[in-house]
Amino acid sequence: MAAVSRIAWVDTARGFCMMAILLFHSENYYAGEEILPYPLYVDNAVATFFFLSGYLFYDPKKAFSVRHKLVSVLKGMLIPYLLFTTAIAFPKAFVHDDTSLADTFSLILTGHASWFIAALMVAEVLFCGLLRLSRGKLFVLGAFCALSYIFIALLSHFVSLETREWWNFWCWQNACMNLIFIYFGHVCRCSGEFFHRFHRTSFIILLFIFIIFYKYMILESGWMLTMQPIHVDSFTVLLADGLLGSLLLTGICRRLPSLPMIEWTGRNSLFYYFICGGVPLLVSRTFIMVGIPYTGSYLPVIPLFLTVYAVASAIVWCIVKVKDTFQ
Repeated sequence: MAAVSRIAWVDTARGFCMMAILLFHSENYYAGEEILPYPLYVDNAVATFFFLSGYLFYDPKKAFSVRHKLVSVLKGMLIPYLLFTTAIAFPKAFVHDDTSLADTFSLILTGHASWFIAALMVAEVLFCGLLRLSRGKLFVLGAFCALSYIFIALLSHFVSLETREWWNFWCWQNACMNLIFIYFGHVCRCSGEFFHRFHRTSFIILLFIFIIFYKYMILESGWMLTMQPIHVDSFTVLLADGLLGSLLLTGICRRLPSLPMIEWTGRNSLFYYFICGGVPLLVSRTFIMVGIPYTGSYLPVIPLFLTVYAVASAIVWCIVKVKDTFQ
């Protein structure tokens, strides 16, 4: 998930997306369920992560190297995935009162210990292959990604959730579904100035107003847009929601002043993601133990989330320091 040369607004957007994921997990562990509806922001955070991965996939001004990209995926995602999920396997089994370590390591080896990282790895490898197969032609590449999205939509319609989850090794279904967002990000990078037109103030304001009504329609209709496990009532709605949300967030982040902490979070979002379940769980349990349970008011969720973010950031800071020491 690291880029060779940093782009500040990309790091800012990633930072906000990571904070959204932390908030979602914090709510779930604290209240026992999501408080703010999932379709309100979580699917947008996930889609934007894939969109930004496509934007950074490679610089179109330079030659694309499949080998270089695969090595990047190996070093930047696969090795950290194996190291971190293995390192937290024992603490995770202890916290969840699960003595079956065989099952825990089975989840690691099948890519389910961290579904998002697994899906992103597979999606980037698939996108490499499609780039080579399409010879870089955007229309052909888009057709492949669209067919992949349609395939997952049909699979979700005709095959039960239980069967799909049983088949979903290394979260290949999630990867295939999100290839389309990687493609959109890649197209925006290739289009250059045309993409920047979407970040004009007037367009951002209009898009923001439109998305408010669009989100209202989604919530009123009760549509499910869950990315994992894939439980999507309308893949058309998800596609539009993911793309429009990505354009809005990136447009806003391009116009924001420098936010060092948010950018730092975005730069290290991979490490945050590995602990985005454990830290909210432990902090939530601590809040409940000291007599601050969730009682239906959103007010205590705010200090809970700030504590989660602070603790997660401290842990990630330690990880980064250790990583830098060995480099």
